[in-house]
Amino acid sequence: MDILIAAMLAGAAAPPPVDYRFEIGRAQGTLYNPWTLTDDKVELRSFIGSGAKPGDFVAPTIRVAPGQRLNVLIDNKLERCSNEQRATNLCFNDTNLHTHGLWVSPSGNSDNVLISIKPREQFQYAYDIPADHPAGTFWYHPHHHGAGFVQVGSGMAGALIVTGDRLPTATKPGDIDVLLKDQRGRPFPERIMLFQQIPYGCLNDKGLNEGKRTKDGEPIRPFTCAPGKTGGIEGFDNDWGWRETGRYTGINGRVQPQLADAKAGAFERWRLVNAGTGEGMRLRLYRLDPAAPPLASVKAEDQIAWRQRYCTGQPLPMWRIAMDGLTRSAVQKVDEAILFAGERVDVLARLPEPGTYCMVNDTSRIDTDKDNPNPARMVALVGARGAATGEGDAGAMLQSMLVKAAEKALSGRERAAVRDRVIGELNDGLKLTSFTWHKPIPTTEVAAWREVILNIVGGPEETAFRVNGLSYDHNRIDAVLPLGKAEEWRATSLTIGHPLHIHVNPFQIISIHDQEGRDLSDPKGPAFDPDYAGLTGEWKDTVMIKEGVRVAFRTRYERFTGDFVIHCHIMFHGDHGMMQNLRIAAEGVPVQASHAVH
Repeated sequence: MDILIAAMLAGAAAPPPVDYRFEIGRAQGTLYNPWTLTDDKVELRSFIGSGAKPGDFVAPTIRVAPGQRLNVLIDNKLERCSNEQRATNLCFNDTNLHTHGLWVSPSGNSDNVLISIKPREQFQYAYDIPADHPAGTFWYHPHHHGAGFVQVGSGMAGALIVTGDRLPTATKPGDIDVLLKDQRGRPFPERIMLFQQIPYGCLNDKGLNEGKRTKDGEPIRPFTCAPGKTGGIEGFDNDWGWRETGRYTGINGRVQPQLADAKAGAFERWRLVNAGTGEGMRLRLYRLDPAAPPLASVKAEDQIAWRQRYCTGQPLPMWRIAMDGLTRSAVQKVDEAILFAGERVDVLARLPEPGTYCMVNDTSRIDTDKDNPNPARMVALVGARGAATGEGDAGAMLQSMLVKAAEKALSGRERAAVRDRVIGELNDGLKLTSFTWHKPIPTTEVAAWREVILNIVGGPEETAFRVNGLSYDHNRIDAVLPLGKAEEWRATSLTIGHPLHIHVNPFQIISIHDQEGRDLSDPKGPAFDPDYAGLTGEWKDTVMIKEGVRVAFRTRYERFTGDFVIHCHIMFHGDHGMMQNLRIAAEGVPVQASHAVH
């Protein structure tokens, strides 16, 4: 039942909708190039409107509340594709929209990624956010099969925040937002950071990006543009990593920015979104030596040595409170924020002393090529101002703040039992049980088991990207899932790692094992992998499936029916076939083998 209708039947007034309108067009602007210390001219496909200006190269943040309708009008102003482009699958101007992580219907004009909005067409999306939707950090981006890399790689992505101030009750959870208050009851300052890889280049007369190449045709960083040329992304030759393109991961449409100062010693909520085309993020914070030359004066080839010399000490602690928009079962102290493509992480960060701090992406742990290393790289600088507060025990300070916020938010005799429960949980390892919205799925609830095998087969001339032995077919339904049931999925990869994303319903991680059956998420175990620390038992919508790793997760097919997809969130992989169509249907309802072509 539509939640707005349900609200009216219950006698409650439906909250007013929120409306956004975006044109999809080409926008000109500049992006900073650390190799030249200058700004490069670029022209990229972009969201324009509702606060997004041409040249921003990041879409505006959408905010919506549980129980509210979100309307988004997409007006495709891109040029029409030629018959030849369509015949060769090189049309990158058809589009649509995906609200990544939202627990909403995949059908009709809701989160339907199986439609195509062609140039000169409009489409009105309408998302009914359930009244019991968790508050958290989500995001939105185009999802047209075959055009995902070009469009997301152009910066077409924005944060989508489901706001919340619900208090926990005896029977229902609350929103963690009510706890994130300082000693004076003020909300923690908030930063939203979309990490993007925008690998623009300039095409030569062979249709390849300018710059040096190996004898095998691989680019040798960096991509270059002849004087007077404008960079862009017009095909899959842009789909190379930093080691080939030299294009740095940016934040909110900017490369290596100096972020606004924080207040020294204060906690901030950082909403982190990996909105890039495929590169993983392992974000670390270090103090910057005051003697360091300005980063803006250091060319890219010298930045590794600069970072090693001037970003000093051990990485600062952060406190992870949510993953993929869903509040964790307990606060987790970490020294890095790990985000694979498509993932989100909410952390509480604290810069203890006045000064400047380095934000570093530690890519070295994913490096397996000793001849072409992938060293940790600078992402941004952030300052802290105000009087020094001293180190102290930041964890104890945070716990005290959360407890005091709970005491204030849940004051009164009528809330005493809930208040005591919440405070007891916080004092027991900073547990957040009263703020998690999805209940664990026990084995007794599991109705069936499913398998996901991700693989890449073939060679350089012809490569196939597959799920369960099949490449994507828009018109094929690969599995029908029973409405109202819970199932366990077991996923593995036969070739490299893939961030696996499922639309509509989140899933609970049950286990993460290597090929010998050893637990990779246990810090005390012999096979511990830090990328999986703290994941077992938690809820997510995207998880990294490394080669040979076996991840088991459970999900409920609740409330919504219709067609949607499961896929690798490395854009090139999804565009080239590592995706399947799924359908949720009520038992007893006749099921067709394919969905209608849009």
